[in-house]
Amino acid sequence: MSHKKTKISLVGLIAMICVTVAGGGFGIEDLVGSVGPGMTMLVFIAIPFVWSLPFGLSSAELSSAYPEDGGMYTWAKEGLGEKAGFVSGWCYTIAGFVEPATFAVLSANYLKMLIPVEVNDFIYWLLCACLISLFAVINILGIKLVSNMATVITILAIIPFLVLIVLSFMNIEYSPVKPIHPQDMSFLEAAGQGLLIGIWFNTGFETISTMSGEIEHGEKLVPKAIVIAVPIISIMYILFVIPALAAVGNWQNWSSEGPLSFVEIGGILGGAPLRWAFVVAGGLASMMILCEYILAYAHVMASFSRKGQFFQIFSKEHKTRKTPYAAIIILSLVSIVLCTSGSFIEFVGIASILYAVPVIMMFIANIKLRVQNPDLQLPFKVPLGNKTYCIYLCFPIAIYGASIFADNWIVGLGLAATSIPAYLFFKKLYRGGRYWAERHQEVPVEGEEALSA
Repeated sequence: MSHKKTKISLVGLIAMICVTVAGGGFGIEDLVGSVGPGMTMLVFIAIPFVWSLPFGLSSAELSSAYPEDGGMYTWAKEGLGEKAGFVSGWCYTIAGFVEPATFAVLSANYLKMLIPVEVNDFIYWLLCACLISLFAVINILGIKLVSNMATVITILAIIPFLVLIVLSFMNIEYSPVKPIHPQDMSFLEAAGQGLLIGIWFNTGFETISTMSGEIEHGEKLVPKAIVIAVPIISIMYILFVIPALAAVGNWQNWSSEGPLSFVEIGGILGGAPLRWAFVVAGGLASMMILCEYILAYAHVMASFSRKGQFFQIFSKEHKTRKTPYAAIIILSLVSIVLCTSGSFIEFVGIASILYAVPVIMMFIANIKLRVQNPDLQLPFKVPLGNKTYCIYLCFPIAIYGASIFADNWIVGLGLAATSIPAYLFFKKLYRGGRYWAERHQEVPVEGEEALSA
């Protein structure tokens, strides 16, 4: 029997998307330091049209077509078939064991700035473990609590940036667009690297869709929230970076790890109070991303399991909260272990490649949906003709595929290829999903009630 869905406001959903995708803007400093001020501005202008908008629109349309938990796994399964769905779910699941650890480390980096004593390796790992454990508990308590937290943290994370914008306009000294690109890079090299970094900071629009089935009127609210969040995030990036560049300059030193991160820039323009405000805001934003990634990936794993394509334990739900508590706990434990790895940056690279597979399959599923159903009627449908829309979706496929697999295509294909033996294993284990279906029938068969009595 289906459980009661959670009522979440449109504002709450938009806040969840903004904090997951943009994280308050923290980390975007790396774009400036890597490709220069002018190219950064060009990327900010291009990314919404060649990536963010098609990604957001495709996520919105598919979440409207298939308003159930699972996100990109569900879309690939429904749009491209069981085998394609398994490949998408498998790659997304493996990435899901890694991504939360990434943001646990980022959060710990901010928290250790607030600790008055030296943080050794054990204390650092303990911070990561405590953060992951805390947000595992919060996610088990339910999506409503996560939504409320996202709204508050989004507001708190943006406040220092609003102060920075005002102070930047009061201290303009440099051109925010010169030079166009670094002298040691060609225009095309800078553009390619800029797009790759820009894409990285504009992924995650689909995360809210992984839990659509749990949200009341999710088929309408989730697509609307995604569409609204796309321009908000694009404008945020421009306002957070360009005025500060005009005030502080020294674009070569811009980096999330210093010497010119938003923390240091805040200190230059606003003194110690603004510097510490950015430390707190950065920590909160990273922690919120960690929280939402645990939630999103756990829902995908649970949906994957419910279809008989992953270990059955991941489908277990909390009796009263109806959250996938087993998936949350296992995911969190694996992430805690990964935080001890000395080669952590390699895991991040692996996760990026794995994530690319379901993203590209998402676009292909959307194209197939339009081609096979030219008169499709949905609660939300992108207002473009089928041919025009399908051609438009080819751009992010080409751009993302080229940027991710240019140097790592062998690794990427190798990891994706592990889905073949995994598919055969789970198909045999759960008899193509029939074993799980037989054990979890929603409607009792005739005579079952009498036997159970």
